Amino acid sequence: MSVVAVGAVRSCGVTTLTLALAATWPSSRRVLLAELDPAGGTLAAASGWPPEPGLVSLAAAARRGSDPELVWEHCQELVDGTAVLAGPGSADQARSALGMLTGLLSRLGELDADVLVDCGRLAGASLNPVLSTADQVVLAARPRLADLHALASFLETNPGLRQDPCLVLVGDGPYRDQEVAEALGVEVAARLPWDPDAATSLLSVPASARELRVAPLVRAARTLADQLSDDKTRIDTQERAETPPTAPSRVRVMRAWRADPAARSTNGSAPEEVSR
Repeated sequence: MSVVAVGAVRSCGVTTLTLALAATWPSSRRVLLAELDPAGGTLAAASGWPPEPGLVSLAAAARRGSDPELVWEHCQELVDGTAVLAGPGSADQARSALGMLTGLLSRLGELDADVLVDCGRLAGASLNPVLSTADQVVLAARPRLADLHALASFLETNPGLRQDPCLVLVGDGPYRDQEVAEALGVEVAARLPWDPDAATSLLSVPASARELRVAPLVRAARTLADQLSDDKTRIDTQERAETPPTAPSRVRVMRAWRADPAARSTNGSAPEEVSR
């Protein structure tokens, strides 16, 4: 079982990505979706759930103990039965609850489940503590120059991630997956289509339902979920630590890439700003 942290440097559908992964996660593995975005959550409101149980009620209960199994008592459920630890809509409440739960959240890996963590937008002086301890880190970005430059800067200034992140590109853009991977020095694990209708339906219709099973978003998410849940895809930390880094500065590569018209492709236009 593992903890998979999902985040983005600029807003590009992190909650949709995490939700789609949870909805398509292999049925043979128990999964928990934890909405730990310091800016506040959206799943409770979008699903019509009451404010509690959720992250705030968990923070109150954790004053009496930090056993990670306590999480299950504060979850709601998606239509397919997937457990969701929903964040509050208020950013102040979310930050307060996360501050109170630092110890418990650092032990999510002890749960008998794969935990998919919606870390939201990665901003501020410190990393989300779950992001820095996760077994796998998935960063979402739009394949547009401004977004990729922001991501390059983040990767340069935050080298302390436990695992090398993989990248999920959201929507179309003027750069191919291989171009982005070479410029940033990270693996592009998948490209998810911009499919707002399917994203909304995931809150009320199981991903296995006929109307969603072949939706582009669901098909791409299922492939990615299979990849992330496969233990063989994980990189051994010690093996990676013994390999000296040889890649040039990501920011320097991105600047050179921007200056070179030949480095750009024309495989489509970028989507509009998408929701968190």
